[in-house]
Amino acid sequence: MEFDEAMDATPQPKRFKHQSYNQTLKEVHLPSTFKQSHLENEVGENDSHFHEALNHWRQLNLAPSFIQFAIKADGLSASMPLLLHNWREIYTLWEGAMQQADDEGLRALLDLLQKMAHDLRTTISPVYPDLLDRLLSLLPRSISAPALTALLETFSSLFRYLLIPGIDPKLLDQTWSKICAVLPKCLGEIQRALAEVWGGVLRRMKAGPRENAASLLAENAGNLEDATAWVVVSACKSVSQTLHTCSPSIFSPLISYHLSAPDPKATYTLLRRSLTALIHHVKNADQISLIGDLFIERLSSVLNDVDTGKEEDVERLRRMLELTAVLCGVRQGSRLTSSQKTTLYANLDKLPISAGIHSALLQYSTALFVAGDISLWSGPGFKFLQRCWSSPTILPFSLKFYSCLADIGWTGWRSFALSLVYKSTTKPELGLFQREPRRLLAFLGGLARGKHLENTKELELVWLAWSKKIEVFVVERLKDGKWKEGPHEGSASPLSITYFNFAHVKFLGLRVRRP
Repeated sequence: MEFDEAMDATPQPKRFKHQSYNQTLKEVHLPSTFKQSHLENEVGENDSHFHEALNHWRQLNLAPSFIQFAIKADGLSASMPLLLHNWREIYTLWEGAMQQADDEGLRALLDLLQKMAHDLRTTISPVYPDLLDRLLSLLPRSISAPALTALLETFSSLFRYLLIPGIDPKLLDQTWSKICAVLPKCLGEIQRALAEVWGGVLRRMKAGPRENAASLLAENAGNLEDATAWVVVSACKSVSQTLHTCSPSIFSPLISYHLSAPDPKATYTLLRRSLTALIHHVKNADQISLIGDLFIERLSSVLNDVDTGKEEDVERLRRMLELTAVLCGVRQGSRLTSSQKTTLYANLDKLPISAGIHSALLQYSTALFVAGDISLWSGPGFKFLQRCWSSPTILPFSLKFYSCLADIGWTGWRSFALSLVYKSTTKPELGLFQREPRRLLAFLGGLARGKHLENTKELELVWLAWSKKIEVFVVERLKDGKWKEGPHEGSASPLSITYFNFAHVKFLGLRVRRP
């Protein structure tokens, strides 16, 4: 009796779990090539895959629209010669059945269209534009997940047997234009599903048409931000955390378009999203080295050709630095090979520190130093750190760059950067005390708050000489009240000044409030 009560108290698992329509769509993907191998089954010399599938579906499907179509199409497609002769009439019957089909009928009719495309190939090219319009019109409709999966397979077959073999730039342009017109009307998951199909199309194309397709992708990146990123990721991802060999030929035209685009915002978002996703997908640096080499070669080429006196050259460099910063920053640069890092550090000496690229250069240089190691920091990296203090005109960048390195906890701070801060901030030729007093105090105050200003044994003498000069400057500034002048944003306040623990301040009769 007690055992029965215990059994009754045990909650029974639910046999059915409710899912919203959007949740069911998340499980919809284009079946892999291995799952579509049924098309490779051999049939008789005069038989066709279409007629075999027709007989198969007649045993399984009871949708009225399909049954009427099957009865009329059976005799017209009894053999391969008959199918070839009567394909237009069969297609007309198929169109009529599609207009009345429900979800159950759609699955059978779409599967039969795949078989017809496989059997007849480019023979049915004359109806390709009309056929594409009819299939695309199904996407905004709320069709079931199984029917949507069948529709994706149909798109894949249609593109594989009719679009790709044609190698017609106009046909490619028309197809992509029609897709772009329909996708904004669709749910996000449907956009993602069709993007996976189009990614497979890019894989199968030859190099020339693939570059054209990638350029068309970049042109519409602003209207289809999510879908275009899905296309690139789907085309480049491969099994076992690797990338497809076509990946460089997809990214190359995207980069070229980005560097010359009137508005780079949309293409930057596309490249950033795609590159980030692929870096997280691969297992190690070798798996993505082809794409990494492409970005680094482009950066080196832009650096060699840049003329800082021309705005268009500076803008190209700025855009390329932003892209390479993504490559270096995601996963802290762990997907860069040793040779790639060496090349990037070797190019630091060529980088112009000009006002037009400060923001992009800050992103790039910070990410690159985090991705490096001590062998790179002590060589070309240290030379770049020294160059940041070589001229008064680049001080705004230098102070921000050093602040970033300190804030992110760069492991080379104490060994390489700190000594340069002590030696350079008080250089008379830089004139920081006269030119940028408020910015200097804000910079030093930020370092002090983060406890990045240390008196180490190795730097004891340097620190003593530096602290005496800073003490004199700070005390004079407190006494004359100049710190109250000027805008408060980005400037030094008494709060930042008080983080310097100067022993002799109390003898001057100055009372500074501690935060």
